[in-house]
Parts: sequence; C-alpha cells; structure tokens
Amino acid sequence: MSPPVTEIAYDSVMGVVRMAIDVVERGCHPANAPGDGVPLVEIIPLAWGEASRSLAAAVAASCGLRPEGFLAEFTSRPGRRVHGWGAVVRTEGSPPSSFSPADPPTGLAGVILLLESTPAGEGSPRLSVPWLLVRPASRRSGAGRALVAAALGHAERLGASRVTIDTLDRWPEAVAFWRGVGFRPVGPTP
Repeated sequence: MSPPVTEIAYDSVMGVVRMAIDVVERGCHPANAPGDGVPLVEIIPLAWGEASRSLAAAVAASCGLRPEGFLAEFTSRPGRRVHGWGAVVRTEGSPPSSFSPADPPTGLAGVILLLESTPAGEGSPRLSVPWLLVRPASRRSGAGRALVAAALGHAERLGASRVTIDTLDRWPEAVAFWRGVGFRPVGPTP
C-alpha cells in the first residue's frame, strides 16, 4: 500500500519538491532482478574513514558536484547521525566481493546517505536522504534502486515510520526516479 498523496511542498524560489515514503507500508520495490542482462548490484555499508570519503568524493565529482560540499554531509554531529552505503555493479556470474566497510572497493557506482535525527521529546527517529548519487556511467544499472532499498531497510530496523527526500522540480528525472521507488509528494510538515 502506498502512502496517500497530498499536495506537493513547493518552494517558488528553488522549486523544491518534498517526497516521502511510509517505511512499513513501502511494499516491494525490488532493486533489480538477476538475469536478462541486468547486472547485479552489491551494497556495502560505508564507514566514514578516509577511504570511504575519497571514494564518495570521486562519485560526487563524476556527477558534477563539488566534493567538499558533499563530504560536509558525511559528518555526524550532536543530534544527528549519518549512515551510508555504496553500490558496486558486477556482472552476472562474478563472485560476490569481500569488501569491508573500512576497505570499500575502488569502483563504487554510487552512494547514498541516510540522515537520522531524533528531535528532543520524540521517540522515533526522523530520517531523510540528503544525497543519492550514481555515476553517470552506472545509471539505469539498478544501483540507485539498490541503494534506496538498503537505506529503507535500515530505516525500518531503526523503527522509523517514514523517510523523506527533497529534490528540485527542474530535475524531472529525479522526481520520476523517486516516484518509481515508492516516494510520493507530500505537503509541508508542521
């Protein structure tokens, strides 16, 4: 069952579209299915050490972003915690990798960050995805869907009721992607 669709939260200056998904009722949004020429996507948790930071910075740069701004989001601070995953695309028949979070592979296809904050007096965490980046050469490989599935699975284990994202209306491909993985536009939250 999909969350109810309400009005779009729209900022007339920046064209921000806020979307959300009900974590428990998200249903099945498979990352990809093996076979039919679809590569397998392996998801690894990232420990935000130097190796993960440099690889994530390379993914950001390949997407045309300044790595410094992206890396600033990596930092957990009082009141918030950042979780992250990387995606490696491998071909069918290749063996699973043996990477550890502290030693991620050099060929990351994409990264996702999940920001966890628990405002004072609230029991369940408030979660949002500040960044989902997939290298241009790896787009449409299933990497983005697999990364979102990993983040939503983690959100469910944390006991979150919903996850939000913000994107821009001038990026119709991004809005379509988020709709495709189950997110729906929502009105402003109080």
